[in-house]
Amino acid sequence: MPSGHVVHAVDTLLISLHSMGRMEGVWGKDCREYNPDRWLSEDGKKLRYAPSHKFLAFSSGPRLCLGKDVSFMEMNTIVAAMVWNFDVEVVEGQRVQPKMSCVLPMKNGLLVKLKKREM
Repeated sequence: MPSGHVVHAVDTLLISLHSMGRMEGVWGKDCREYNPDRWLSEDGKKLRYAPSHKFLAFSSGPRLCLGKDVSFMEMNTIVAAMVWNFDVEVVEGQRVQPKMSCVLPMKNGLLVKLKKREM
């Protein structure tokens, strides 16, 4: 490898998506901060394009997940419906702790309170 690491034919390599998402060279100086606006264009009206090789949640290249676009459409629909219909409040006092795996989920989930909005 260019870094000097030796990889043998029998070795298994695992790409850490958690680490890739926190690389300053790819995502900028604020890569460790929660900033959902990073995905928006400068005027805030469109989603910014992120090449699949930088955001590997759906793989990349010829093995790119066929359901990627449907997944993004579903996520947008669900989040919009939740925000429209409910006030969401994070339950205080919980410990946010990662569970070590290749996708790094939260160990105990995230407890929230949902209150139906009056329309």
